[in-house]
Formats: sequence, C-alpha cells, structure tokens
Amino acid sequence: GGDLMVKKLYRQIQEWPANARGAMACEAVNALALSPVLEALLKVDGIASKFKFRQVKAAAAKALEFAAGQLGITREELSDRIVPDLGFNERMERVFDYGARSFTVSITPELEIQVRDQEGRKLKNMPAPGKRDEEDKAARAYEEFKAMKKQLKTVAASQKQRLELALSSGRMWKKEDWMHPFAIGLIWGIYKEETLTGSFRYMEDGSFNTVDEEELELPEDAVIGLIHPIELSKEERDAWKEQLEDYEIIQPVEQLDRTVYLISEEEAGQKAVERFEGVILNDLSLIGKMQALGWYTGSVQDAGCFFTFYRADGKVLP
Repeated sequence: GGDLMVKKLYRQIQEWPANARGAMACEAVNALALSPVLEALLKVDGIASKFKFRQVKAAAAKALEFAAGQLGITREELSDRIVPDLGFNERMERVFDYGARSFTVSITPELEIQVRDQEGRKLKNMPAPGKRDEEDKAARAYEEFKAMKKQLKTVAASQKQRLELALSSGRMWKKEDWMHPFAIGLIWGIYKEETLTGSFRYMEDGSFNTVDEEELELPEDAVIGLIHPIELSKEERDAWKEQLEDYEIIQPVEQLDRTVYLISEEEAGQKAVERFEGVILNDLSLIGKMQALGWYTGSVQDAGCFFTFYRADGKVLP
C-alpha cells in the first residue's frame, strides 16, 4: 500500500483496540509486517516493544519472531537490522551536493539534524536550491534531504524507545552486532559473564573514549551493554557527567541522571518496601505514565479495582 497506507493503518492500530476491535488491530499488525516499506517494520518493532494493549503487542512480537525465524536470526538481531542508516556514514554524516556548493548533514548525540556548509558554518536548515546551483542536481539533493529528514523522525523515535528498553532490561550485544551508529552521547559498558569490567563512550570520529579521555581499543570478543547508573560509583557517574558537559552533549535518553533507589539495611530483610507508603498520586496520571513506560495493570478485582502493575521484558510467551 505504500507510505500513505502504512500511516493510515498505524493510526487505526492505535484506535481500534480502544473501541473493542483488538482482533482487527492484530490483523493490521500482521499486514504491516508484510509491507515492503521499511517504516512499516519499524512501527511493528515499536509496537512489540511498547504498546498500550497487550493483545496487539503480543501480535507484533509474534510477527517479528516469525520474520526473524525465516531469516535464521533472533528477534533482537532483526530489530537491529531493520534500522536504516539513511545514507549516513559511520561518523553519522551525509553530504548533499548542489553542484556549485555542498552541505554536510550530521546527526547529533540527541538524534537531531545539524547542517553545515562547505566552510563548516552551522546553518538553521538546509537551504533551498539557488540560481547558481545545478538545477537538476540541487533539486534532487533537496528532495532527498526532505525525505531523509522525515524518515529520521520515525527512526529517532524508534531508537530512543529501543535504547530505553535496552537500559532497563540489560540487553547485551556482541561487538560485531552492536548498534554503534546511534550510540553517541551514551555511556556503554564491557561485560564479562554479565559483570561490568569497563566503561566507554563512542566518539564522533568512530573511536572509543574512556572516562579518563584515553582512547580505548575494544576487544574482538567484547560483550557490550548500555550501563545503568546503579552499576557505577558516584565518582564514576560524576566523571562521566563532567565529560559530557565539557563536550556539551545532552543524552538522547535519561541515563546518568536517572534516579537510583537503593535498599537500606533495615529494608533488606523485609518482604515489602514501604518508604513510599502514604504518598498520594493522581490515579489516571499514574496509569498513563506507567503504560507509557511499557507497564500493564494487573487483573481487575471487585468494584473494578486492581492492585498491581507488571511488565515483561524479553520473549513474549504464547
């Protein structure tokens, strides 16, 4: 159906379950998964990672599992493969040639677009073709830029969601499978048997930097994961924060500034944490925020009440 149908179908998938048409939404998810339009599979991946309605989320996960099985790879590997590079090189740069002049577009650590002219000056946006440019070449480059910019919104939203999920679920990558083109601005860890052995940052020039700003050579057998701040000491967190501030980098997802709660000695032997008991919250606001983070409400009890939220990270069971 093309790009237009993908957008229409995705909008309906969001609306149907709310109107007791979950089964129809599930079939629509399967249709999206069959589309040759890359954005369609990205949207299915997003639904499988986080969606308000469990039935539809499970259908998306099942569709991705089937597609991954056909390719002989895991679902996580499929999710990595479907992320388009949008024509950018390893340094996340792409040149648009107008003939008489050219412009370099780069993706910032915040996953936003930055445009520079041939002299390296920052521009607010890509300029429209002018009289001195080669008409056909410039027009084609300008249209390619607009198409890329539009697609980047979908890719950036998908990547931020996947990074958030990787941070909270502790996902690991082998070095050759690691998604480093979108890794700038985040702090990564090298793990051995799920134990953190070192941390680093991926630099704009493709190199790796330690917390002491020394260049790092990643081992060929490195297992890489997105570091959760609970794994770092206060001194390490502060050192990484200082380095990001020095480079004026804003993280694309909340990582180092994420609030960490530690169990106290008194709580260690208890079956429940009661330090937040008595805090009053708006119920609808709480439900909305929890669902936005991929949590679901537990089974409904008498009088329409429920008492639990839960989230399943990993493979969805049938």
